[in-house]
Amino acid sequence: MNSMDEKLEIEFAEVRPKIIKLARRFFTAAGIDGDPEDVAQDVLLRLLQARRQGAGISNAEAWTRTVTKNLCVSIWRKAKKSYVLTLSDDFTTKESPSRGIEEAEAEAAVSTALGKISPASRYLLQLRANGLSLDEMAAVTGRPKGSVKSSISTARKEIMRMIKPK
Repeated sequence: MNSMDEKLEIEFAEVRPKIIKLARRFFTAAGIDGDPEDVAQDVLLRLLQARRQGAGISNAEAWTRTVTKNLCVSIWRKAKKSYVLTLSDDFTTKESPSRGIEEAEAEAAVSTALGKISPASRYLLQLRANGLSLDEMAAVTGRPKGSVKSSISTARKEIMRMIKPK
């Protein structure tokens, strides 16, 4: 085994548990099924390829953390389900038929408003709806916690402005 292979093994041993921990936290917070081991293998393979191609990675931990976040977000995007608003033919479970219609109209208004806000704002709201904390959202997006909080607040206000009856 040559010196480079030994260095890579040591580097892998140091970052692998951190990758698994980050991926596990992301999957739990996002409420999706994912295998942190698969993420770790993919990230380490990418690190190996980057190293062998001569990439100037000065901080492997920071590099793998970024790649792990990006990979987890890609997995989440593939796993998320599109939300389809359907009207139930049976309004008897509601207080009244008109109440059921009002609720369906309100859901449609929110859905329409969500479609009109920026993709970045919509993404933050989806992360929040999936139970991520502000700290986790900051880690996933790479943005400061205060910026994430401000963006969520602005997006909510914009949605409320759009759905507010005139």
